[in-house]
Amino acid sequence: MSVAPTNGHRLLQITDTHLYADPESVHAGVVPERRFRAVMAALSPWLTDAQAILHSGDLVHDGSIAAYRRLRSALLAVERPGRVIPGNHDDRGSLRSVFAGDPVSAERTLVVGDWTLIGLDSLQPGQVPGVLADDELAALDAALAAMTTPWCLIAVHHPPVPVGTAWLDAIGLEHPEPLLRRIDADPRVRGVISGHVHTAFNGRWHGRRMLTTPATAAQFLAGAERFTTDPSAPGFRWLDLRADGGIDSGVVRVPMQ
Repeated sequence: MSVAPTNGHRLLQITDTHLYADPESVHAGVVPERRFRAVMAALSPWLTDAQAILHSGDLVHDGSIAAYRRLRSALLAVERPGRVIPGNHDDRGSLRSVFAGDPVSAERTLVVGDWTLIGLDSLQPGQVPGVLADDELAALDAALAAMTTPWCLIAVHHPPVPVGTAWLDAIGLEHPEPLLRRIDADPRVRGVISGHVHTAFNGRWHGRRMLTTPATAAQFLAGAERFTTDPSAPGFRWLDLRADGGIDSGVVRVPMQ
């Protein structure tokens, strides 16, 4: 596996690890723990040129403290600052308690070179679709007002735009319009990075990048009308956040033995 040359400050993204207290547990026909460990091993050579790491939600599947602690230990081992945001399978309280301190934390913002990464919480307890509550939108407004960098990347678990897979689009971010209005009004916001759909999507909305990333756990089939898994390998995404506001990005798949 070759490492792409850097063209900006590099951020690495993993998503949808779906870990359990029992590391041998099965989810959607795979053992998430084994896939997560394989992806983290493959990520290692990319860390040389990476400034930070993001986990974009569904850290664990069963809400267990044990799984959160195991994940935090693995993320701390990369020795880079990082942020985690909740997905629909996460337990907000447990996530925040385990990821309460730097360098890998559930704090809202992280400066990466000329960019500010702003994480949003779209979790609706007991629901699969996401939503951004009024206080979350207010927190976004405050983070944008406090920015000292010229560019911004927003991270939210549920994609705010359709990804072209009918059943996944039905469980994305509900009422995305307030978020999209803010993005449209602020030229510093150059893109949104998400998880949730367990597949790669690379689109644009009003000139802004809209990206999703393969899960480290099971993959979902892009374009399917109903829930369908995909035998594709797990993976991660790299993003080079350029000084001119551009984003170079690609997905790396990690074949399983």
